[in-house]
Amino acid sequence: MRIGYVSLNVPDLQRSLDFYQSILGFKTTGRPSSERALLSCSSVDNNGGRSQLIELLQAKSNNSNHDRVPKRAGLYHFAVLLPERKFLADMLENLNEKRDMIHFEGMANHLVSEAIYLRDPDLNGIEIYCDRPRSEWSWNAANNHIHMTTERLDVRDLLRDRTGRGWKEMPAGTTIGHMHLHVSNLARARDFYSEILGLSLTCVYPGAYFFAAGRYHHHIATNTWLGRDVAPASPENPGLNHFSIELPASELENMTMHLASRGVPIEKEEDDEEESMMIDLRDPDGIPIRIYFKSRLQ
Repeated sequence: MRIGYVSLNVPDLQRSLDFYQSILGFKTTGRPSSERALLSCSSVDNNGGRSQLIELLQAKSNNSNHDRVPKRAGLYHFAVLLPERKFLADMLENLNEKRDMIHFEGMANHLVSEAIYLRDPDLNGIEIYCDRPRSEWSWNAANNHIHMTTERLDVRDLLRDRTGRGWKEMPAGTTIGHMHLHVSNLARARDFYSEILGLSLTCVYPGAYFFAAGRYHHHIATNTWLGRDVAPASPENPGLNHFSIELPASELENMTMHLASRGVPIEKEEDDEEESMMIDLRDPDGIPIRIYFKSRLQ
């Protein structure tokens, strides 16, 4: 299992394109229209993954407030995973040079990873991070949870790894590493992402749960930091439209039957563009998820 891409509704498509291309270094795939643009890293994934990492959609509604994050279920941040630490160092230098053009939020050492946090022009949260070697991760044998925390990032140490070439583009091998979501109820979120989607609970943090497959630290996180009275997700308004999960094609029948047995409504169809089957569903707060079943997923 892996996260495929994140789809965002944006009030001004060209403004968002300018940010993701000129500031972060994403590349467009295909030809952007006035309604939709796809963004990826510097090369196409030949390993069976979607070539796009971010989908930008012109929002049908401009019901947005650029001064604050709306109090509703949905995106806390999506996380861009860089393949090597040197790229994170180059990104930090790049963002420092362009600090007057961005909503910078901070940096952290999470023990399993090092991360930079910022927001796009519409205040969508973005984490850009690099994993530490798995040999440095610490698992609790009693509950099978991983040790994660938030500590000060050693900026000087990180910058020693910069390439000296400057930031040009998102490097080959960049992926969407995880999704972090605002929800209204952690217990319901745990039941859905663990019991229904089958992810393992890997960490419990005050007000947040973390879930993953394959002994990763987390592919999906949920939190109630906006409070338990958040409004349901609104994929029609600016913000998160949906995100995708990729599974092997061999799991299609099992997953479809399992979701039916749990009474989860789904829409199943074939995606000609991706040459794969997909199902659409929503979590308990109405956050849309699209699951692709890929024949070449590794």
